[in-house]
Amino acid sequence: MFVFLDPSGLRWTAGIALEAVDGRTWPSTVWHLTEEQRSPIQDLHGSGEELRQVFQAPGWEAIRRLRRYRGATAVRLLLRRRAASPIALRRAAVLTGPVEAPLPSSRWRFYQNGFHSWSFAGTVPAGGRDAGTLFGPLGAPMTFDVATPPGPPGVRRSDLVAALIAGERALIVGQITTADQFVKIELNTRGAPQLHVCAELDGISVAPEEEIASEWIWVETREIPDPDPFGGYAEAVARAMQPRTRPHVPSGWCSWYFYYTHVRDADVRLNLQALAAGQDALPVELIQIDDGFQAAVGEWTQFSPRFPEGVAPLAREIREAGFTPGLWLAPFMAWPETSIVRAHPDWLLRDARGRPVSAGFNWYHWLRALDPTHPGVEAWLQELIHTVVHRWGFPYLKLDFLYAAALPGRRYDPKATRAHALRRGLQAIREAAGDSAFLLGCGCPLGPAIGLVDGMRIGPDVAPHWGPRMFGLSRPLRAERSLPAARNAVRNTLTRSWMHRRWWWNDPDCLLLRAHATSLTEDEIRLMLTAVALSGGMILISDPVTELPEDRRALWAALLPPTGDRPEIWDLFQQEFPRVIRRAGALCGAPAMWVGLLNPEDRPWRTALRLSDLGLPEEIWGFERWSGLAQRLTGSLPVDLPPHGAALWVLRPIQPGPQWVGSTLRILPGVEVVEGEEGASRGRWVLRREARAQGAVWLGIPGKGGALEIWWDGRPCATERAGEGLWRVELAFQGTGVLEACRASP
Repeated sequence: MFVFLDPSGLRWTAGIALEAVDGRTWPSTVWHLTEEQRSPIQDLHGSGEELRQVFQAPGWEAIRRLRRYRGATAVRLLLRRRAASPIALRRAAVLTGPVEAPLPSSRWRFYQNGFHSWSFAGTVPAGGRDAGTLFGPLGAPMTFDVATPPGPPGVRRSDLVAALIAGERALIVGQITTADQFVKIELNTRGAPQLHVCAELDGISVAPEEEIASEWIWVETREIPDPDPFGGYAEAVARAMQPRTRPHVPSGWCSWYFYYTHVRDADVRLNLQALAAGQDALPVELIQIDDGFQAAVGEWTQFSPRFPEGVAPLAREIREAGFTPGLWLAPFMAWPETSIVRAHPDWLLRDARGRPVSAGFNWYHWLRALDPTHPGVEAWLQELIHTVVHRWGFPYLKLDFLYAAALPGRRYDPKATRAHALRRGLQAIREAAGDSAFLLGCGCPLGPAIGLVDGMRIGPDVAPHWGPRMFGLSRPLRAERSLPAARNAVRNTLTRSWMHRRWWWNDPDCLLLRAHATSLTEDEIRLMLTAVALSGGMILISDPVTELPEDRRALWAALLPPTGDRPEIWDLFQQEFPRVIRRAGALCGAPAMWVGLLNPEDRPWRTALRLSDLGLPEEIWGFERWSGLAQRLTGSLPVDLPPHGAALWVLRPIQPGPQWVGSTLRILPGVEVVEGEEGASRGRWVLRREARAQGAVWLGIPGKGGALEIWWDGRPCATERAGEGLWRVELAFQGTGVLEACRASP
């Protein structure tokens, strides 16, 4: 057994277990510890001590290695078959056993991470029931892992990583290495609570004297509240999997959320022309053609009649206009009637009875999954990707519906797990695309993609409506957590923000700013803008550029370029949809904090947050972006939000002399300040905007002193008083400018 004991009283007594495909099990009670050895270690996670445990069970020997570092433990299980016959294994429990905490389990919470991009991630009561989907087998693959569907009441399941929150402590459990197996973390609160961490072996056959090893597992506890509770775990994964790093986060335009599958080459050209003509106002880099250019899903080199010349001419036009061309593909999926399925039925993933595995239902078609472990599929993939990237000229690929490669079924390579099959497919794509190509994963199981993709969609599709809606119906779908909806997209943007810049650039999906063909309210658009701006992730717009009102274009421009910074989710472990997102930083060498307050509820949210809880002094300057209100705050931050509303504050401790308080030049006030000095009597701020900018700046200049002087680029500029000790300055510029303020001696 392994006893994990936290000083708070959180205790986990974990053994090992094994389950075969034929139903045979080896529970923790049949494994007998026969040997233990301790030795010092030094590895990529640091120095510590390794405990090596040897277990015996009928037909098996198991070696469990527990590497204890300061504050965390890494665990791996090695199984060796000690019987004369082979056996197909379903799963191995690396850690399994009762878990106890000072609080009753009815008060525990559980952070669960869903299987792929669109799956729910968030904190829920520990004793509830995981959500499925009303669409049954039609929507299951697009919602959760069909190999391990949602459990019964009292059973919570999480993929890759989970957190058990009991009072002021959280137990973090997740897989560190992610290339070969999926890992499930299951909390069962029916009766005495049990926590199980299982490596999914997917029916791999183990021969006599053959060995099979699990992925490495990370275990640690964190005090709550913690501004970055998954930080230690995420960094451990990064050390093990070597993620790809890019110099900056992309921004651009995507065709999907307005034109959908009806997009025409003329639509792409119209938006290209508008963006090319307005590059000084909207300095985006990417123009991505989404679903609809191809003749069918799976017929990637045959084109829709709406693209009579194909897409290569468009790539050339996009590139010549100064943008990066991007293209959408679903490379592991095909419609049943496509030529690839008819010509190569052996390329399909099939079930135990030889029938094609269903990848779900979409586009009014049942979907078929390709097997990336088949040599023919691998060669076809590489030829396709080489054609798209190097012949057609698309160095940016949005790779969608990637879960298809990881569905349960019989594979050409019988030793390939589902996770390994997906990774092999992604490796083939990366090899063909080349190192410089930008690959965005979507609908993708997360772990196997680390180190191969540059960006990752971390939530469900956005939509021009707040909650899920299909066929004009919304009320029956309110509980659907993975259907397209602004609510669902924003929630996952927050709950998976800790992955950003550690494993890839997070893609929160497109912003929708249009004023027509949408039911999003002004408040809902501001909520989305607040979340996306603070997320630091990719910024793509999916509206017809020529039809955007001028004020919405200005909001788009004020997001650019994306900051790339990772925020902290203050209440990540408190509720399903977090409400407080913050980013600590500095302005002019002094502390500053950006705080987003989000109200996802259908009723107003009125409260006050103590400044001390946010890590701020009792008296500060505060500026709220959407109301344009600058003020002194004492003791607390007021919250008065309408349903689906948001507030975006920049908060700064008050100091003597002129101070930057806020602005409307960027969505995140003050991000445009690239250099600054704030002294007792004088302030100087260097501002930069790539796009044309027009807005206001608020300066805090307390005291009565002498005459106030404010200059813009060395010339006096007009100001107006905006409150006690506050002054407002209107600016319009592009590029770099210098704002200065001083108060003459009395």
